[in-house]
Amino acid sequence: MRYFPIFFDLQDRKVIVVGGGEEAVRKIRLLLKTTAKIAVIAPALHDELKNNARIEWLATKFEGPLLEGAALVYSAEPELNAQVSKEAQVRGIPVNAVDQADISTFIIPSIVDRDPVIIAIGTEGTAPVLGQGLRGKIDTMLPQKLGLLAKRAAGLRSRVAASVPHGQTRRSFWQKFFFGPARDALFDGDDVAFALAVNDAIQDFSGVPQGLVSFVGAGPGDPELLTLKAQRKLYEADVIVHDRAITAGILEMARRDAIRVIAAHNSKELEELLIAYATQGKLVVRLFAGQEQNEQAADERAGLKCLGIATDSVPGLITSVDDYDDSPFPVRQDIQDAILKAAS
Repeated sequence: MRYFPIFFDLQDRKVIVVGGGEEAVRKIRLLLKTTAKIAVIAPALHDELKNNARIEWLATKFEGPLLEGAALVYSAEPELNAQVSKEAQVRGIPVNAVDQADISTFIIPSIVDRDPVIIAIGTEGTAPVLGQGLRGKIDTMLPQKLGLLAKRAAGLRSRVAASVPHGQTRRSFWQKFFFGPARDALFDGDDVAFALAVNDAIQDFSGVPQGLVSFVGAGPGDPELLTLKAQRKLYEADVIVHDRAITAGILEMARRDAIRVIAAHNSKELEELLIAYATQGKLVVRLFAGQEQNEQAADERAGLKCLGIATDSVPGLITSVDDYDDSPFPVRQDIQDAILKAAS
């Protein structure tokens, strides 16, 4: 990965666009979706921009000092791109020269906008048509009211934080909120049903969280062979206790904030570790490698069950069509109705 994807805060910050043609206007249309202060350097101001109170016509001729104080710079004048890029970089300002990635310090992704839900698709400048095609497909799959759902979630956060325990229990609440009856009611425009669904979900998840240890086999370590249920367990886990042989590709499916612990060889130490996390109400995944580990995992699970620790066992590998998991909340594969099953 050459380009690191980030979201840049432009709240009340100045962005300078050099150029007055169609390419410059396209960039400004996108910037107008933000709260940035937009300044233009061009011999003439485009007709589309003349009556826009948010546009400052900074100058008719480009000079380096005009860039002082800018958070970002766009250059859409081919004959000036190299000069603008040099002046911006001297001042430590990120710069994008349209269609010249070699002199740019950032590039623009294809964007699906459901403010505040923003999906950015980048190909590092190698295949822009592919990026645009993916944007079109994803755009048709996401309901128009998805941003409204996210805004309602923001308004509920303090209430949920006060009522629903932190950790997996709270994540389970949000999963139900975003993919359950509350979402359906909001998309249908039924405010009463939405409020009732939110109240029910908060009540359902307001109790003391129950710990669980899930035993998941990773087989030979190929991520493509994991069942969706195994992937979902990895994504939901608060703690992953794994064998040393587990590959990086498998662990990549876990949340970045999940605690990862290499399983101890001493069975008593391992049992005490699993018990300690489970009794804290955490969702623990005991991830083991290789088919030969099945017997050991069965012994570990039996020991925990005898001590009253809740456990389950999840088939980790796809071995037949019967193993396919059509759960409505997969965390891999394509973004489709299985994840966002709603009408706009």
